[in-house]
Amino acid sequence: MSIQQALEWKNRIEDLYAYFDDNEVLWHSMHVQRLTMTLYTALPEVYRCKVDPVNLEIAALMHDIGKLEIPRAILYKPAKLDEAEWEIIRTHPELGARALDTIGVPSEIAKWVLYHHERIDGIGYYHLQGKDIPTASRMIAITDTYSAITMKRAYEGERTHQDAISIIREVSGTQLDEDIADVFVRIPKNSLDRCRPTTIVND
Repeated sequence: MSIQQALEWKNRIEDLYAYFDDNEVLWHSMHVQRLTMTLYTALPEVYRCKVDPVNLEIAALMHDIGKLEIPRAILYKPAKLDEAEWEIIRTHPELGARALDTIGVPSEIAKWVLYHHERIDGIGYYHLQGKDIPTASRMIAITDTYSAITMKRAYEGERTHQDAISIIREVSGTQLDEDIADVFVRIPKNSLDRCRPTTIVND
């Protein structure tokens, strides 16, 4: 995908999020996009050579697009979800991948979106394990985790940068890729702070 095509897709996806009037999902998606590209630049060449950065940026922005099909009563429930509701939430990667296939983005982007909730220990949504999980999906899993922990939500306060770094360290090697997470936690806080979107307000 060319840079021009990527910019066109980025604009189309941001317009789609805006159409559904979901500022929280858009803010989070933009945050993950920026965090992911910051992580990409910090990674050694052995990782960067495996991932097309243009496709990576689009996948990071689109990673949660399937949530637009999840009922808001479940997505923003201000209480613990029951198992039936969790089953619905767990469909969002597949819903997102299907949507991306429908609009014709490169197939690897849809695959990265589909597997962004896989765990290194193999007990994620689709039970891929370790290096069987695409490198880009392993990267997005880390930045998604950081954003989810630190973002302000309507029903709970945001947690700190240090909270997120501590949690990422704790789950490295089981939930998250240990080597990629080790690079992420060493990125200076001010570099991660600059990834926070300012154009979308998630009140």
